[in-house]
Amino acid sequence: MKGYLGIDVSKGYADFILLSEELAELESCFQLDDSAKGHVALIDWITVSLKKHQLTELRCGLESTGGFEDNWFSLLLRLGDQLPVRVARLNPSVVKHGAKASLRHTKTDAISAENIASYLIRFDEQVRYQVADNKYRSYRSLYNHISLLNRQKTQLINELKQLLYTSFPELQRFCKSSIPGWVLELLKQYPSASALSKARPEKLCKIKAITAAKASQLIERATLSVASRLQSTDSFLVKNMATGILQAQQQLALYKEHLEQTCQGPEVDLLATIKGVGRYSAAAIIIQIEDIRRFPSPKHLAGFFGLHPTVDQSGDKKVKSRMSKKGRPALRAALFMCANSAVLFDPHLKSIYARHRAKGNNHKAALVVIMHKLLRIIWGVLSHKKAYNSDIDLKNQQKVKEVVPDKNEIEEKRRLQDYDEQAPISRIETKKRKAYQSS
Repeated sequence: MKGYLGIDVSKGYADFILLSEELAELESCFQLDDSAKGHVALIDWITVSLKKHQLTELRCGLESTGGFEDNWFSLLLRLGDQLPVRVARLNPSVVKHGAKASLRHTKTDAISAENIASYLIRFDEQVRYQVADNKYRSYRSLYNHISLLNRQKTQLINELKQLLYTSFPELQRFCKSSIPGWVLELLKQYPSASALSKARPEKLCKIKAITAAKASQLIERATLSVASRLQSTDSFLVKNMATGILQAQQQLALYKEHLEQTCQGPEVDLLATIKGVGRYSAAAIIIQIEDIRRFPSPKHLAGFFGLHPTVDQSGDKKVKSRMSKKGRPALRAALFMCANSAVLFDPHLKSIYARHRAKGNNHKAALVVIMHKLLRIIWGVLSHKKAYNSDIDLKNQQKVKEVVPDKNEIEEKRRLQDYDEQAPISRIETKKRKAYQSS
C-alpha cells in the first residue's frame, strides 16, 4: 500500500497529514518546525509510519512557496536514497483548482495539507517525483535582485526628472527618454542652476561627453534659468538622487557581469548560438526555464510563460486577445530584448517580422510573433541539443505545410451535417450562415 503525505509549508514550520490511496486519513495533521529538531522528528516519524501502516512507498507533495519549501524538499529528496520516499514540488494553482473541484472552500493549514495529499492521489500519473533542483535555479535570486534594482533605478530616474522640471528645467531637453551619465555626473557637482552658473568651463570639460562649447552653453543657460524651486533642500535631493542612480548603475553592471560569467553550462552555450541572444540573455532565459524536459512541447513552454494567444469562444461570442501574460514576466522581458536584436541580425526572423508588418501589424505586435518564434526555437535547440540553424526551422515550416493541409474550419466542424435552415439559432448565427452560403 502506498501512503500520500501532504505538506503545507509556512514560514518556519509545516503541517503534515498522511492519507491512504482511498483518501482515508492514516495519520491526523501534525506540525513540525523547520529546524534541526523538526527535521529529525520528521525522519523518525516517517521511519515509524512506514512500518506501522505497512507502506511500500511514501509519496510526499509540497507547494512551491517562494523558497520556504526548499529545506523540507531537500530533506525528503535525500531521504529517498535510504527509504522508499518520493517527493514532488507542486504548482499551488493546480492544488487550488483541485480543491475547488472538490467543493472545498474552507482554508486552514490542515485542510491545505489534506488538499495537497488529495491532489497527489487523484493526479498521481501527472506528478513528477524526485526531480532535483536544477543548477540554474540558484541564480534566480540574483536575477530577481537585478530586476528589483532595475525597477528602483527607473523609479529614481522618474522622480529626478520630475524634480528637475522645477529646480533645473534647462537640463530637461537632455533627459527626454532617460538621464545620460554626463548629466548625472554634472548634477553630483552642480545640483542647482545657481551653482552651475558660477562654474568655470574648463572644470566642466573634465566630465566625459562635455565639450568646451557645451560647457559654455550650459553655464549660459544656468545663468538665465527659470527655475522656481531654489531651496537648499532641492539641491540636496538632486545631488543625492543623482548619486543613487549612478551607484545603482554600477551595482547593476557588477551583478550582470557576475551572472554572465558564473552562469555557465551547455544550455547557455546552445542558447547563445541564436542570433539576438547574448550570453547574459541566454543566462536569464535558462534561469527561468531550468530544465526543458519539464515541457513536452513548445506549446507547453509558451503556455507556462504566458506567450500564447488566448481565445474566448462561446456560441456567438468569439474574442481573441493578444497574449495571455499569465506566466513569469521575467522571461517575456528577456525575449522582448532578444526579439529586438533578432530582427536586425537574423535574416530568417527579419523576414518573418517583415511579413507580419506587411499584414498590418504594428511594431510591437510583430515583435510578439518573433518572441513566440524565439521561444519555439529555444525549445528545439534545448530539446535536441543542437545549435541554432535557420535552415532547420525553414524545413520544419515546410513539413508542417505539407502534413497539415489548409481546411475550411466551418466545413470541418459541419462535416456530419449541413446547415439546417430550421435550426433554432440566434440572429448573429443566422447572419454568419447566410454569409457562408452566399460565398
